Amino acid sequence: MPFFQHICVTFVTIIACFISLLCVSNAHAVMDTRFELDPQTLSGLKSIPKPQKTRGKRSPGTPVKSVSPSPIGAVYTVKPGDHLFKILIRDYGLSNNEAESFIEEIKRENNIYDIKRLKVGQKITIPPVRRRPDGSLNLIQSGRGDDSRHYDSGDVPKQSLKLESPISALSGEEIIARTQSVWKMMVPSKVEQQKPMSFQTPIFSLTLDQERYPVFARMNGGRIILDQNGTIPSLVKSLIEDKDASVRIVAELPSRSKKLMASLLEAGGFYSVEENFSMEFGTDPKLTVLADFKVEKNADSLINQDVVLLSNNRTLLPSSLGKFLKKEGFTLYEPFASLKPLVPQESRTIHYVSAKKQSEIVDSILSALSVSPERDHRVDVFAAVDNGISLSVNAERYFVHGGQRYVVTTFDGDPVNYTLFRILETTGVKVIILETQDDFRKVSEKILSRTNIKGSFALHSLLQDDSAGYSLQMSGFKLDDAQLPGGGLFLTDRAMNRIVRDICIENGITIINR
Repeated sequence: MPFFQHICVTFVTIIACFISLLCVSNAHAVMDTRFELDPQTLSGLKSIPKPQKTRGKRSPGTPVKSVSPSPIGAVYTVKPGDHLFKILIRDYGLSNNEAESFIEEIKRENNIYDIKRLKVGQKITIPPVRRRPDGSLNLIQSGRGDDSRHYDSGDVPKQSLKLESPISALSGEEIIARTQSVWKMMVPSKVEQQKPMSFQTPIFSLTLDQERYPVFARMNGGRIILDQNGTIPSLVKSLIEDKDASVRIVAELPSRSKKLMASLLEAGGFYSVEENFSMEFGTDPKLTVLADFKVEKNADSLINQDVVLLSNNRTLLPSSLGKFLKKEGFTLYEPFASLKPLVPQESRTIHYVSAKKQSEIVDSILSALSVSPERDHRVDVFAAVDNGISLSVNAERYFVHGGQRYVVTTFDGDPVNYTLFRILETTGVKVIILETQDDFRKVSEKILSRTNIKGSFALHSLLQDDSAGYSLQMSGFKLDDAQLPGGGLFLTDRAMNRIVRDICIENGITIINR
């Protein structure tokens, strides 16, 4: 019996070792995971999964939000490095000004008190908005929309904020065609870079339809394949990347034009790409130009003044601004702009007061107000018919505005003169007393205050369309009064260069030099 037991144990040990050897050999024969076939691939290309409703669902261990979500809108999950401005501009296509105006609504919707203290994983409800015909944003109030679905930021589509812009009216083919047209001007390509993607090997043959999968050239001679509907299987991607390391595959929907351009630029191999770029020219007036992307093709782009600006705006920038940027070394491309600059119907006028002498400044301001004063006019303090005493004072300027009499005088330090004009005020004449050191701003403030015309000195925006891709600011008095000609004026003493004047004219603003 002991001998027989020894034989059994030896046999079992041999069988166990044989099984272990089989397992080891099979482990070494496992296929590269990049080339594993998805069973669905055998029955056709996979379709993009439909977005799933997430309302009322939460994963185990996830704390319940104390804030009730809005009946309509998008739910965004905060990622590392996110902040509200970045989310709105990057993922929802808002401009800087639009994001700034929309930020308070998001804070109220989510009870956010400090936008700088967002937590990773925090869910934020983004209320939907629509874009009016003039380009401004219109918040859709709860219960008024036709879509009550919620999408998590990880689902498709990510851009569920409803922005109705002219770009959305373009077909996917048109968006791709415009993108390709601009890209060819940015990246001069060789013949082989324009050919459809094709591989011929002893093992397999692979070709991609260029109409379905457009090809873009890279700066290093490689190519970008645009998988616009996300239909290239993982197996095919792996085969392409394995055969040609210079190829990049970008999966973006054409309808998300800004995200599409951002992904292409990232894969393009440029020296530098800056998103949401802005630059200022001058201080007062100050011209600010905004662009979705600034692209430096190579390390010498700045030196050679060969920098590209890409704008995703709906409205074309004024032609004068494009020429100005070209002289400054920036080439502007606006692939999706189809509308001319918005010119308001109402008349707007800038009165530029170039005079330096105080008396000339007074005449310029009064002329802008459509007032024609009398110079060195004598005004009665006492009339002889009243008490037999005739007393008058000499006013540098005398005028009537709105049925009220006014005089303008400069105080020279003589107390008698000052007293006489104060007495004159008791007769119903309004006196505007200037001091010798008063400049344009002080003179304007005193005249506007005494004539009851509303207007305060500040750095004002001269343009009405905040989504135009540029802004123009200038210090002066913005007057809005029904008594004024045209209903509104802008008084300034800031000198304007050629580009500022051209932009004003193209925006329907009349400039009058007083």
